[in-house]
Amino acid sequence: MNLQNWPSVEGRYKIGNKNSSIAVCTNASIDEIEVDLNKVAIIGKCVTENLGIEKIIQNIVSNPSIRYLVLCGRESKGHFVSQAIEALKKNGTDSEKRIIGAKGNLPHLRNIDEKLIERFREQITIINMVGETNSEKIEEVVDKLLKTKPEEFTAETIKIKKMPEITAKPTHWIQDPNGYFVISIDEQRKKIIAEHYKKGKINKKIVSDNAKEICDTIAQLHLVGDFEQTLEHSMYLGRELKKAEIALRENLDFEQDKELKIEKLKKEKKPTDKYGWFD
Repeated sequence: MNLQNWPSVEGRYKIGNKNSSIAVCTNASIDEIEVDLNKVAIIGKCVTENLGIEKIIQNIVSNPSIRYLVLCGRESKGHFVSQAIEALKKNGTDSEKRIIGAKGNLPHLRNIDEKLIERFREQITIINMVGETNSEKIEEVVDKLLKTKPEEFTAETIKIKKMPEITAKPTHWIQDPNGYFVISIDEQRKKIIAEHYKKGKINKKIVSDNAKEICDTIAQLHLVGDFEQTLEHSMYLGRELKKAEIALRENLDFEQDKELKIEKLKKEKKPTDKYGWFD
């Protein structure tokens, strides 16, 4: 079995012994759960019952050695990932690729073929430890599963068709005929300031403590011109305003069109956010 290029799709996970029969899904837990990587094929998080589960399915069916999927860790806020996986194993999907019996608003698996879904259901046995974050207890279950020596899964390795990658490249910047923005932060007031200039004169001054409100206001006032680079300029404003928001929140120096100096943040690494919203 050639597993040189496995796993098939990207995600936030760690690879262990590719020939192990065990995969571990930690739900929204990320750094607090650690197991011996020699014992498991893969361990990683999943916070959504659609795209996240699709990735799990693809990485499992492309490795026939995996026979167990251990579900553990904290549930992600507003989602029911583990319940959806168990419903998928039990019921499959309907004609619209919705997981039958799954809770939540998003349990649709529209990006993968029905053949992969049925292979996943046939291949794995689910071990439900949802809510458990104690690494030792999880590894105890892993050890017991390793001793069971599951029946060999004789199906062929499924090759996952990968989406072609597009190499990103910049465009030649064109001046917006409707004017330009000067973005700064007022540290005393704890505000972001976006000034719009038209024909060299200030036209609007928008103030907020977050990037989203300023972006929304710029859109409502139609301050970005309607020309061939409208989208590029809108994305640029979003990037710069978010940088300003981060600088304001973290007490960093902000200068438009310059990178933030984040050495201080790296040295004072903060713990992962409560629900681990990364995909």
